[in-house]
Amino acid sequence: MIDYEPIYDITADAGIRVRAKDLPSLFCSALLATFNEITDIEKVEPKEEHVIEASNVMPFLLADIINEALVLHESKHFVASECEVLELREDYVKVKLRGETYNPEKHPSKLVIKAATYHRLKVEKKKDHYEAEVIFDI
Repeated sequence: MIDYEPIYDITADAGIRVRAKDLPSLFCSALLATFNEITDIEKVEPKEEHVIEASNVMPFLLADIINEALVLHESKHFVASECEVLELREDYVKVKLRGETYNPEKHPSKLVIKAATYHRLKVEKKKDHYEAEVIFDI
């Protein structure tokens, strides 16, 4: 279960607020929440795998890996339902996504997300968890 809530109070944009116990879980939750804003990931079967990576500093690293996932979605029509962080450093992340090719008959269409932006972007350590906020250009 992804602990996130959509953010729709931004004119012409949308976003997500994600909570997780640690940074790898936060990254995967943010990626899966992004795909869940595109379609219902409960209907996505983990039939194929793709590895994506990004380099930057926090919090931009989170937006950049989401943008890599969106490029994968746009170029190969891939939607993910499972995520595994293979490597995470201060300035680099490598992630394995499992899912399948988007099928409009099987996967309901929700938002068309162009990109994760740096606007209001944050990754914060709270007392016992991490929180992130990502705004999308839709």
